[in-house]
Amino acid sequence: MKVRKTENAQVNEILEYLGTAFSDDGLTLDYVEKPELNGLEIEKQGDRIIINYSQLSYLFRALGIAKENLDKGDFKIKERARFSLNGMMVDCSRNAVISIETLQDVIKQIALMGHNMLMLYTEDTYEIEGEPYFGYMRGRYTIKELNLLDDYAAGFGVTLIPCIQTLAHLNAAVNWRVYKDLTDTGDILLIDDEKTYEFIEKAISSLRKSFKSDRIHIGMDEAHMVGRGKYLDKHGDVDKTELMQRHLNRVQKICQKYGFRPMLWGDMFFRIANNGEYYARGSDYSNLIKCVSDDIDLVYWDYYSLTKGEYENLAAAHKKIANNVVFAGGAWKWTSYAPSLFHSMRVSRLALEACFENGINEVFATLWGDDGNEASLYSVLPVVQLFAEYGFYESFTDEYLAKRFKTCTGGNLKDFELLDLPNFPAGTHSNAESNPSKYLLYQDTLMGLFDKHVMDGFDDYYAETAETLWNAAARNGRYSYLFETLASLCDVLKNKSEVGVKIKNAYHKKDVQELQRIVDKTLPEIIAGAEKFRDAIEKQWFIENKPFGFEIIDVRIAGVIQRTKSARARLKSYLDNRIDRLEELEQERLFFDGQENNYNISCYNWRRIFSPGVFP
Repeated sequence: MKVRKTENAQVNEILEYLGTAFSDDGLTLDYVEKPELNGLEIEKQGDRIIINYSQLSYLFRALGIAKENLDKGDFKIKERARFSLNGMMVDCSRNAVISIETLQDVIKQIALMGHNMLMLYTEDTYEIEGEPYFGYMRGRYTIKELNLLDDYAAGFGVTLIPCIQTLAHLNAAVNWRVYKDLTDTGDILLIDDEKTYEFIEKAISSLRKSFKSDRIHIGMDEAHMVGRGKYLDKHGDVDKTELMQRHLNRVQKICQKYGFRPMLWGDMFFRIANNGEYYARGSDYSNLIKCVSDDIDLVYWDYYSLTKGEYENLAAAHKKIANNVVFAGGAWKWTSYAPSLFHSMRVSRLALEACFENGINEVFATLWGDDGNEASLYSVLPVVQLFAEYGFYESFTDEYLAKRFKTCTGGNLKDFELLDLPNFPAGTHSNAESNPSKYLLYQDTLMGLFDKHVMDGFDDYYAETAETLWNAAARNGRYSYLFETLASLCDVLKNKSEVGVKIKNAYHKKDVQELQRIVDKTLPEIIAGAEKFRDAIEKQWFIENKPFGFEIIDVRIAGVIQRTKSARARLKSYLDNRIDRLEELEQERLFFDGQENNYNISCYNWRRIFSPGVFP
């Protein structure tokens, strides 16, 4: 596509991103903002492209669509927006703090999709003036960095929204002694204590200097033990709903003082009303009452429900608590190094249909990074694209989605769908949370905590999957490293997934020849493979993230390497008759956590995977 350069720097930047050549004899581009449109209109007339749009991000979506249709001659395309807010939330707190450069790249991509919001989830990874220990050595964003990013996003019609925590999920911060006085129990702040509100005001004051948006997400989710620590000692037992409302009112007033309209996760009000359950299936929610004022938005988050009716039921339940409900779905990248795209796409379709039909006008996809943020940010972009297309269409074909994905990201959708493969060696997507690629990597070779969940053929599966992913890497240009990382992981697992079972069987059969083969061949291949995987994930990390947090990944993979060396040394001692038994191999293997006869289990927590021992 050849066009004449425009006077708008962001338009020119997007055109360059789309591979456009600028030429004085190229197409003329005319564009006009028309707020009444609630969408966009594109018309090509000879050597002119005319775009009308109601929001700035829709202009950039229109540019991508225009490029897709240039081979059709003259054309007219109209799209109407189905949601007033649509975007994504990026987890910048679970060790990986996404670099400013990566976020700028993502902003261009989501603007091309037509999204108008990017939310940064930062528990302690943003600067609070006067609080040097808050986010210390965690890669926190400075006010200056956030100003830069905020301005950049605004140029593409994307509103940058802070997403913080003002009640729980502050474990990294409260590890520092200077914050111990602020805590109730665990990582939960002490409600009704003036020090708590002084701290929250400092946080929100700093955020006001960092963001132009009048929206802020204040968190307040999963505070299961609120009021059960120091608060209980000081004030006695207080109704949790009353406690939550009182805290929310204080935080809301601080937000209002600094010109923010807050939103918060909706689960705590449900947990209080339903004995700790958020997803109380089949409940009529008759015990819920409105407890969130009209100037606060309640976020209904659901990454799991498998029927449209469940989304409709829970959406209606949230409306009993608050008039203004926002929906947060899941782009699953939080179970392992591999995403779960199949499940994410399936449930997102159901959720977004239910949202539109039930009058929820604001939606976003969450990209959580539980237990280390191991998966690539880019690995779940297909889900973000899906959210964008449902923002304009009731239905569309897979071919259409793939075309849009190619335009907006440069990625091949069919290849991206291969990124799921490491987590489904049992050949089924029945459990979205299934993450064998993580627990088979990290589990100890001689302890075998997950060996009862290993099937014959896992090694072969991972060998085939490694080849598939290496082939995909060769044809995916800028994204080749995503495929290389997971291919390298599968190269480890093609030897490691069954090795614990094979060692134990050979030990009990006194098959010295097989044990010697494992010592001489299999275990060295696992060590070499793990070293290559470590290099691949380091490359991925430093392409996408600040350096902080990689030390956690480094230590984990070093643990795999060292424990494999230790297993080899133990086996050699046995084979050389220096010891007469291996107690680790004489222990009966149990199903992990009582999950019997299941080859699709999940365990997110590295500590639980690695050892049943107690970590300090």
